[in-house]
Amino acid sequence: MIKFFRTFRQRMIQENRFSRYLLYAIGEIVLVVIGILIALQINNWNTIRKEAIVERQVLAELVKNLRMDSADHAGNHQWSLDIAAHARYVVDELEARRPWHDSMAVHYGWLMPHGLATLNTTAFENLKSIGFNLIRNDSVRMALTHYYTVDVARMLTVEREFGAESLVHHITPAVLKHLRINRPWGDSTPRDHAALMDDLEFQTVVRWKSVAMDHLAGEYGVAQKRASALIVLIERELANSNR
Repeated sequence: MIKFFRTFRQRMIQENRFSRYLLYAIGEIVLVVIGILIALQINNWNTIRKEAIVERQVLAELVKNLRMDSADHAGNHQWSLDIAAHARYVVDELEARRPWHDSMAVHYGWLMPHGLATLNTTAFENLKSIGFNLIRNDSVRMALTHYYTVDVARMLTVEREFGAESLVHHITPAVLKHLRINRPWGDSTPRDHAALMDDLEFQTVVRWKSVAMDHLAGEYGVAQKRASALIVLIERELANSNR
């Protein structure tokens, strides 16, 4: 084909048909430009198609991670509420000056633990390495970044300050000083139950444990709701992209 056009062009030059050659040259240039534009458009379509495939894969992985996160948040939410309830029971029975009963041991045994989130961030880290612009839906992209950088970050801060740091600085010293730990997360017995009825420092620590766990439970609850809402949003986007 190239040889044909070259021969045709040389014949027109030899025959001194310059005007026709000029028109031919312009037409040839136009055809080349059109070919380039078509090639660029096809390449652009292929790029968009490949990015859409990667986007769906990342969104599907995000849903899997968020489902695990949601279940973990829900478990920690209930766990923290249970710990708070046991701590309130201990304070109430001490303030009421009720005599010791073996059934109380399990409540004292719950003064040590606290919630601990197990996050699944593989898909989000993968998205960070690829670039957030991969997610074309602005609402999904903004909800994702808010969940991981605000909701989860705040939850982990509260978990550290109200859980781990409080345990180290306040709860553990008080428990080890006044209780015999018979079974971790099982039961503990006071060394001197009657003395604890008048120990306002110990009662304050236990009351703080109840307040802290209630607050932490609230953070887990918020994170669980945000994760569930994000799952719905992403699944809707996946459904729309498959149409």
